[in-house]
Amino acid sequence: MKPTKRLGAFLFAAAFTAATLTGCTGGSSDGSSSGGGSSAGGGHEIGYVNLADTDVFCMSREAALTAAIEGSDYTVSFSDGNNDNQKQIDQVNAFISRGVDALVIVPADSEAIVPAINAAESAGIPVICLGIAASSGNFTYIGSQNYDAGYMQGEYMADVLPEGANILYCAGTAGLQHSAERREGFLAALEEKGRSDISVLADQDGDYVKDEAMRICDAWIQTYSDGAGGVTFQAIVCANDQMALGCMESLKGAGIPDGAVLISGVDGTDEAIAAVAAGTLAQTILQDAPGQGSACFEAIQKLVAGESVDPEIIVPFQSIIADNVADYQ
Repeated sequence: MKPTKRLGAFLFAAAFTAATLTGCTGGSSDGSSSGGGSSAGGGHEIGYVNLADTDVFCMSREAALTAAIEGSDYTVSFSDGNNDNQKQIDQVNAFISRGVDALVIVPADSEAIVPAINAAESAGIPVICLGIAASSGNFTYIGSQNYDAGYMQGEYMADVLPEGANILYCAGTAGLQHSAERREGFLAALEEKGRSDISVLADQDGDYVKDEAMRICDAWIQTYSDGAGGVTFQAIVCANDQMALGCMESLKGAGIPDGAVLISGVDGTDEAIAAVAAGTLAQTILQDAPGQGSACFEAIQKLVAGESVDPEIIVPFQSIIADNVADYQ
């Protein structure tokens, strides 16, 4: 399976919660409170259930939607799901009770969120799954194909690593569909590129957290030491940029020179792009937060107006390496 290269439109119903919401007017770009998120002047309210406010890219996506609605008669109220399935369900139900006009959900788990999506449909509230699709239900998916991100990482490593190279894989949270898809894409690219000579020495869950990735990488450096101040692996592939940056700091702390180990991440955060430009990260896969935010708002406007929306809008990932990083700065 090769990476998809399509941009479509999709329809999805999104759920929010009244507990732990912060309201934000269409004119705000910082997520600040606007009277509890109530719509002013007969406008429309969007409920937004985030995956986790600790995730840098998730917060970039919130900011992108906020920027997209600026100047409109829409307001958005945000809630932090904190990677907790039940909390997200409770937040969706609270938004349903509140009577929001549309719901945006970034699911912690594709299967667990389905009852909340069904409840929103029963209440007549359109839902958008942003960045992570639910396993079933009536929703529009807007985001990127996580398999493609992993595939691009595998393609890059297959192209640049020497024969017999060793790779370490720092995965996302175990059991989450998007974590599995990124790993699957990475391994598929190595296979399709004929790089059976490349060995994956270890595959460990870093839960998308920088500090956890640093801890894991510290242990890898000890386990795979070459006995002369270096290591026996040539690359670390991470399921997001925060973990990639954590591994970068771990290697730096161990005195391993920049570029001696190639590190790849996913999201295209500002810090990761700067690290690619500096030569401390080899690659980041850009997940287009502004593109997802604007596509999400366009879909919401159509859904609230009773118009049909395609079931899926794909905003493609983009690979950023030293050769093209100047185009993204």
